[in-house]
Amino acid sequence: MSEGERKFYEQAEEAGETTTQDTWSEVGQQFAHLGENIAAAFNSALKDETTQGFMQQMRVGLEKMAGAIAKAVDDAAHSPEGQKFRQEAEKAVTSAATAGKQTVETVRPQLLSAMEQLNVKIREMLDRMSQAQPKTAAPAPEPEAKDTPPENESIDPMQVW
Repeated sequence: MSEGERKFYEQAEEAGETTTQDTWSEVGQQFAHLGENIAAAFNSALKDETTQGFMQQMRVGLEKMAGAIAKAVDDAAHSPEGQKFRQEAEKAVTSAATAGKQTVETVRPQLLSAMEQLNVKIREMLDRMSQAQPKTAAPAPEPEAKDTPPENESIDPMQVW
């Protein structure tokens, strides 16, 4: 248990019963202290000469790796195999585009016909729905009162139900 946690529990015991607000306030303060400690540790690590040396070595290694990858890609692109691959890829793209256009042209009439039929069916359904609904609602007749008690008699609500 850290000293901050121990202090928190000691204060809670001394106060007897802490309020929820005091507890959450203390939690917030603990998070603030934690953030400060992490920032201090990070700054300390960055200032350490050993850490700086490792970071420099890592940066140099990453730069070498990036250079080697760029060279390999460039070599592959300019090699006979790379040129052949590029030509084949261009042919495939052209072929796919042509096939896509032909498919659209072939499917367009059927799609148009299906949409027209759907439109007709929806219009028919809307016509049936509008015919099924009454144009104007007639007022409902008021029910006639049967067995109306005389005005001087009291009504027991339990007998009504």
